Amino acid sequence: MAIQNVPVFNAHDHIWPLNRFESPMTVSSLFKHSYLAWSMRVSDGSPNGIARSPSSAFEDNSWEAVQAIIKKVNLSSFYWTLLRGLAELYDLPDKELTKDSWQKLSPKLEENYKNPAWMTKVLDRANIKAVIYDLHFKPGDWETPEPRLIPSLKISSSLAAFHPEALDFEGYNLIRDWAPYFDIWVDSLKDLEDLIEKVLNKNIQAGARSLKSPIAYERSLAIGPGTREKASQIFGTPPDRISPEDRLAFGDYIIRFYLEQARAKNLVFQVHTGMARLNDANPILMTTALEQYPDIVFDLFHGGYPWIHEISSLAKNYPNVRLNLAWLPQLSIDMAVSALKEWLQVIPQNDRIVWGGDCWTMEEMFGALLAGKHVIARALADFVDEGYIGIDDAILTAKNILFQNGIDIYHMEHLENEQHKSVSAV
Repeated sequence: MAIQNVPVFNAHDHIWPLNRFESPMTVSSLFKHSYLAWSMRVSDGSPNGIARSPSSAFEDNSWEAVQAIIKKVNLSSFYWTLLRGLAELYDLPDKELTKDSWQKLSPKLEENYKNPAWMTKVLDRANIKAVIYDLHFKPGDWETPEPRLIPSLKISSSLAAFHPEALDFEGYNLIRDWAPYFDIWVDSLKDLEDLIEKVLNKNIQAGARSLKSPIAYERSLAIGPGTREKASQIFGTPPDRISPEDRLAFGDYIIRFYLEQARAKNLVFQVHTGMARLNDANPILMTTALEQYPDIVFDLFHGGYPWIHEISSLAKNYPNVRLNLAWLPQLSIDMAVSALKEWLQVIPQNDRIVWGGDCWTMEEMFGALLAGKHVIARALADFVDEGYIGIDDAILTAKNILFQNGIDIYHMEHLENEQHKSVSAV
């Protein structure tokens, strides 16, 4: 396979430090910290698809409990992706997870999650040269667990910072989380702006090239006028007294404040689209922002699924749009192949598509890369078989999606000399 060992630029991931997982790491625990938790989600009335109430099935690590989970999810791309990562990294003897392979896997998982070098070994084996890293467990932090992980500052905790007791959808607040570190008393909107700039500057000093907006999990992707005067009036309102309209207006201003920072500091603006609060997550809602900030590069995630056609139309119309395959192969292999073929035909320049993993564990990330390569290879093989392009163009396009495009979009040209380095073995 022509792209099996090519260097990789991972344009989005959450990979947790090993010490954040329970010990010992078990197969059930690994499942719980994968997208299988979404597949096993218990209905709790939450609107955005996040598994806030994971199934109790993950608490039992017996083979019978693991087998019961597999029977429910074995047709999902989430399972297919994770299984292939496990099979490759742990040299499992079966194409499916059997009792024998489960018994082989369990002690090796425990061993690897006690090994501080496990993350580095998997990144080496995947030939990943850089990861644009969303510190999911502590938004705003700039200290990453591996040098190749480049922080991307998540903005959602700032949208909740109209009052220190307010929380974003993940339970964070920029004032509560970071004001003590900088020894700042945040008593006004100006103080909050100063705090945002201090956190952002620390991230940039650590190598950050981007901001990350996951706002579709809690509000609309559409951005209103968001005036500073209005936001200043709202600042200080307790969370139990703020109206939905004021909370939205405050968020509009903060998003625009970050967009101005992105413009001034030449940062990419990453946006989660699709598969969140579905009424609010259609990427078409980004149209006004794309027009108002034509000099900012917007990296739109997940193919906007289920709006894969809408997102390609945005990339067609707006030269500042980039499309990120992150998470799309895990959602559906066949749909991702179809989406990629459409994007390659619709988007004027094929250097605007990148890949990302969007995972918590090294095993799922490795499987996501295998799935991403599978999708890219299938899509381009179809083009070659149809006579649409030649094999050389197909190989070059695949390499660009996996590596070169990310370097160009995120201004990491110093990595270009990595292209000819060999893959390290685990």
